[in-house]
Parts: sequence; C-alpha cells; structure tokens
Amino acid sequence: MDRKLKIWLWLSIVLTAAGALLLYPIGTTALNCIFIAVKIGMVSGLFVLLFQKGKAGLLIWALCSAGAVIMTVVKWSIAGSASVLFVISILVDVCMPAGAYAMLKRR
Repeated sequence: MDRKLKIWLWLSIVLTAAGALLLYPIGTTALNCIFIAVKIGMVSGLFVLLFQKGKAGLLIWALCSAGAVIMTVVKWSIAGSASVLFVISILVDVCMPAGAYAMLKRR
C-alpha cells in the first residue's frame, strides 16, 4: 500500500469521526442507533483496508458510506432546511471511498 493511499485512508477515518460528531443526533433513538452502527461499520471497513489490506474493507466501507448518505438525507428531511454540513457530509461519504477505489485500481 503506497503512502498516498494510507494518508487518504487516515484522512477518511478523521472525516468519518468528525461527521459522526457533527451530525449526531439524527432524531429518534432507533435512528441514532442505526447512525452509530453505520459509522462504526465505516471505521471498521477502513481499519480492515488499512491494516489487513483486505479488499473486503473497501466493500464494507462503501456500503456503510451509502448508509451514511441515507442517514444524512433523513437528518436533512427532519431538519426541514438545507445546510452546508449536510451537503459536505454527503460529498465526503461518496468521494472518499471512490477516491480510495481509484487509487487501489491503479496499483
């Protein structure tokens, strides 16, 4: 694994944690539990990819990122108004796994 990819993955971990802190709570208790599970799944996938170099980690991360996008849309609809935070969160949840995939594909 090259240095650029490692930096990208560590940045993704930081952004995942920051997104969790900034968006929590989502709404109801059930939604909050789902949100926490999704964020834990994202970080778990990142750790698998980073430390075990397992491509399954990318799949886990990407699937949980899709779940995070859905949770952000739910939070957005509950809030009833647009926020830059919501848009940035969705962009990060889409672009970070896509960027990692592109870097892995080039290797």
